[in-house]
Amino acid sequence: SVAVNSQVRWETRVSSNGEGKPHGQDSAESSAAMLLLRKKDQKPEDELPVTSDRQTVRPPVVSGVAQMVGNDANTQARTQPLGSQASASTTVSGIPRLTDMEEAKLEKMRATQWETRDVLSGVMKHFSAPIRYAFAYGSGVYKQAGYGTASKPMVDLIFAVSHPDHWHALNISQNRAHYSFMGTLGSNAVAYVQDRLGAGVYYNPFVEIDGVVVKYGVVSIDTLSSDLLNWDTLYLAGRMHKPTLTLRRDPLMRITKQVNLTHAVRAALLMLPKNFTSEELFRTISSLSFAGDFRMKIGGENLQKVHNIVEAQLPLFKSRYGSIIEGLPNLEYIGQDLLQQDMSPLARAAMVRKMPNNFYDQLVRKGRKSGIRLPPGLGAEAVNTERLVAVDNISALTTKAIESIVARPALTQSFKGILSSGLSKSIAYMYSKNSKYRSAAASNEQK
Repeated sequence: SVAVNSQVRWETRVSSNGEGKPHGQDSAESSAAMLLLRKKDQKPEDELPVTSDRQTVRPPVVSGVAQMVGNDANTQARTQPLGSQASASTTVSGIPRLTDMEEAKLEKMRATQWETRDVLSGVMKHFSAPIRYAFAYGSGVYKQAGYGTASKPMVDLIFAVSHPDHWHALNISQNRAHYSFMGTLGSNAVAYVQDRLGAGVYYNPFVEIDGVVVKYGVVSIDTLSSDLLNWDTLYLAGRMHKPTLTLRRDPLMRITKQVNLTHAVRAALLMLPKNFTSEELFRTISSLSFAGDFRMKIGGENLQKVHNIVEAQLPLFKSRYGSIIEGLPNLEYIGQDLLQQDMSPLARAAMVRKMPNNFYDQLVRKGRKSGIRLPPGLGAEAVNTERLVAVDNISALTTKAIESIVARPALTQSFKGILSSGLSKSIAYMYSKNSKYRSAAASNEQK
C-alpha cells in the first residue's frame, strides 16, 4: 500500500503540464484508486491475483480522463512523424454535428428517458435499503431494432450498494417475495452467493412493482468500480459500454464510467482497420461483452443483438462517445461518419499500455500462445506492447483476450441464476431468451 501510494503521487507529478500542477481530476481519481486498494487489501491469501507480467504496483485506476488524454497527446507528439501536420486539412474539425434526422431521434429518445426515469424512480421508492448508485439498461429501457411493441420486455436494473449482506438483510425483511428459497437461508447466504459465484451480482428477476416487471441486480460498489477500471469480468463494465439510464448518481461512478468507455474505444481500435465508420466502431464496442459468452452459442441470446442495439440507438452512442473520441489524439473524424486512427506501432503500443491490467495480461498470454516472443518481467511492457501491435493478427488476439475475460464469469453467473431466481423463474427466463434467438434465426433465413 505504501508503494502504491507513492506511485499515485509519482504519476500525479509526471502527468502534470510540465509545471508540477496536477490535473483537476487527480484527487478524485486517487480517491477512486484508494477505495479499490482498501478493498484489495482485505482479500484473504487464497484470493490473491495471479502474478502479472505488468507492474502491479501501479494503481488500478488510470490517471483520469483528462490525464489520459494528456498522456496520449504527449505520446502522440513524440511519435508523430514529421510532416504529418500537413494532412490536417483532410480531417474534420471536432465532432461532426448530428444530422437533422438524428437530432430529432435523439430528442425523442431523451424525452422517453425522462418518462422512464420518472417511472423507475417510483419503483426504487419500494426499496428502503440504501442504494448508492443505480442504473437501468437493456431493451426494457432503450428500444432495440427487430422487436415489436406487442409485449414490453422486462426492465433490467442494477443497484450498487456499500454492504451487500446488510442490504440483503433489510431487503429480505421488506421484500421477501422477491427472493427464491435463498431468502430463507438469510442475508449472509445470499451475500456469499453474490460475491463468490459469477461476476459478483445477485439478480432477482420477474419482480412486478407498480405494474412494471423488473429484474434487479445487487452488486457491491467496490466490485462494480473495479470491473469498470480493471475489466475483472467485463460483466457489468460491458453492459455499461451501451447506453444506460442513471437513476441514482455517485461521484466516484462518474469518473469510473468514463474510464471504462475510454477502455472500450481503445479495445475496439485494436480490432478495426485504419479507416472505419462510426457505426462500425459502436458495433465493435457493443460486441465486447458478448465475446466468449456461451449464451451466444447455445441459443440463449439473440444473434442480431449487437446490430439491433446500435441500429436503434446510434444517436445515443454518438452522444455518449463524442467527447471521448474528440479527446483521443490517435483517432479523428475525416468525414461525417468516417473515422481514421493512427496505425503507427508506437502510438498503438502506447494505447495498449493504457488498457486495464487484466486485458494486458490476457493479450500477452494469447500472444505467447500464437508464437510471439514476449519476455516476462516487470520491465518488458514496452517491448511486449510494440511486438503485439506489430503482428497482423492483433485484431484476433484482442478478440481472444476479451473472450478469456468474459467466458468464465458469464457461465458461472448464468448457473448462479438457478440459485438466485429459483428453477421455475430460471426456466421461464431461458425460454424467453431462446424465443428471441429462434426469432432472429428465422428472420436471417428469410433474408
